[in-house]
Amino acid sequence: MLHALSAEWRREWVQLRRYPTELLSELAVIVLVFYGLFLGGSYMAGGAILGGRLSDIIVGYALWTLSMMSVGTMGWTISNEAQNGTLEQVFLSPYGAALILLLRNMANVVIGLLFTILTLFSVMAITGHYLFISPWDIVPGLLMIASATGLGYLVASVTILMKRSQQLLNLLQFILLFLIMAPTASLGGPWRWLAIMAPFSPVVALLRSMMTQGAALLGTGNWLLWSVVNAVLWLLIGLLVFAWAQKKARRRGNLSHY
Repeated sequence: MLHALSAEWRREWVQLRRYPTELLSELAVIVLVFYGLFLGGSYMAGGAILGGRLSDIIVGYALWTLSMMSVGTMGWTISNEAQNGTLEQVFLSPYGAALILLLRNMANVVIGLLFTILTLFSVMAITGHYLFISPWDIVPGLLMIASATGLGYLVASVTILMKRSQQLLNLLQFILLFLIMAPTASLGGPWRWLAIMAPFSPVVALLRSMMTQGAALLGTGNWLLWSVVNAVLWLLIGLLVFAWAQKKARRRGNLSHY
């Protein structure tokens, strides 16, 4: 397993070193999109967006970039392997497709975290609004990646069966943006369960408390506990659905088809 993880990391590093303009271009697009949204929102609000609302937007946008890389990796992996005609080799590997996708996502996490940090500091520099940042922020970040991995398995399941999911992956970007930006954490009554079970919702609330209010990791109520529950729940759902989709694709005999 360590050998497979090392191979996936070398693969990511070679691609990054060989095509550095891809990462830089993606970073430029993400930052410019935020700047456009920031200027548009300021114009519509009749003035600059200030205070806690701006902080929430910055945190949410940074988490959106992280979730896109984590969720999209698995879907794009299946789609690219199918186009290259090597999808069947992935499923015939002694490690199994589920583990290979997980290891590939783990290798991509390092680049994803670096990308998110660069995005966060770029956005803060643009707005002139700086957040509380501590080493403990990595804990919610990892929980976010765990939830995103579960959703990634769901996307990979659809891709295995349908083979082409480019439009779904494009649509997924806006779905993820809604899930992260929606203020579900402020819901009360029976709707509070939606804030707990919806993907990313508790970890977004946890990070917003830590980065905008300077709260400690264990001083945010039960959000840390619910973040762990949420991450485990969606990871298990993703694995179960992927196992079902994998068996269905094998019965159809379409793993070798484009």
